[in-house]
Amino acid sequence: MANHTSNIGTHAELVAMTALHAAGYEVADPVAAEVYDIVAKEPETGEWQTFQVKSLRFRADKGGEGGGYYVLNGTRNSGEVYGPDDIDYMIGVLDDACYLVECTGQTEYWASAGAIDGKWRKLTVGMRSGNGQDASPNKTMMEAV
Repeated sequence: MANHTSNIGTHAELVAMTALHAAGYEVADPVAAEVYDIVAKEPETGEWQTFQVKSLRFRADKGGEGGGYYVLNGTRNSGEVYGPDDIDYMIGVLDDACYLVECTGQTEYWASAGAIDGKWRKLTVGMRSGNGQDASPNKTMMEAV
């Protein structure tokens, strides 16, 4: 049986894959172990991009607009930083939403709770039907910010 941390990581990757797929990306999971967790083809440009998936953590003790900060860890388990030569984007998973953050080689990426949707690109797991109408009126497929 997988340990709790492994289960959380797998769940976060599945949420990220679902959100990317819902946004029109062609999504692939590498067979061999790689620096990145997911590769996906961007729907508008057709370019393949690499993604590292992490769960966002909340820091209420730091104040900030909206009463705290969300933190996305930019390092491997070894402490080595993911750089732009390793991956294109970090994906921070928060419940059923994902935030795409361009990888710039930082140890951590921070966004205040009140400004996260304006700072990072948000993808959700909601689907759109073929006619462009929301399949679920309460969910948005993608909010580019």
